[in-house]
Amino acid sequence: MSQKNQQRIFLVGPMGAGKSTIGKSLALVTQKAFLDIDEEIVRFAKRSIPTIFQEDGESVFRQIETQVLKNCLKYDAIIATGGGIIGKDENRAILKENGLVIYLHASVETQYLRTLKDNGRPMIAVEDRRAKLNEIFKVRYPLYKEVADLEIDTNTHTVHECVEQIKAKLKEMSWNLSL
Repeated sequence: MSQKNQQRIFLVGPMGAGKSTIGKSLALVTQKAFLDIDEEIVRFAKRSIPTIFQEDGESVFRQIETQVLKNCLKYDAIIATGGGIIGKDENRAILKENGLVIYLHASVETQYLRTLKDNGRPMIAVEDRRAKLNEIFKVRYPLYKEVADLEIDTNTHTVHECVEQIKAKLKEMSWNLSL
């Protein structure tokens, strides 16, 4: 792990796990920049994510996502990724080689409850959202585990508690962030 960039942290996990919210808080306490890959995709593509999915499909979205991930490597930052970024071998390699990867775990039920009123997520724009979340989780869970240097359970902890857990684990690892 000594080869990894000690100033960059990637947050991975399913939708509703708290990547953006926890990432912003972690960036504040570490005085690091914060990047949200979904926001960067919108800026890069000049279209919303649902529009990209609708007009070009998921495969084009995933190509854009990989390009944006590569672009983000210019920055030493806390980087919140999209839930599906770990689906491509190339992305998993980029994540593992270019910073610390923290997997924010959220159960399917937690994801369901947290995304209930969010209609801007094309992957779960289906009749049975809970079943779709379960299906996605089964595929992605082993991939999150594969890339993770650390795992934080976000099901029952507040944002503040999650950030404190991350800070404590980073200190244990002698991770060189100004905490």
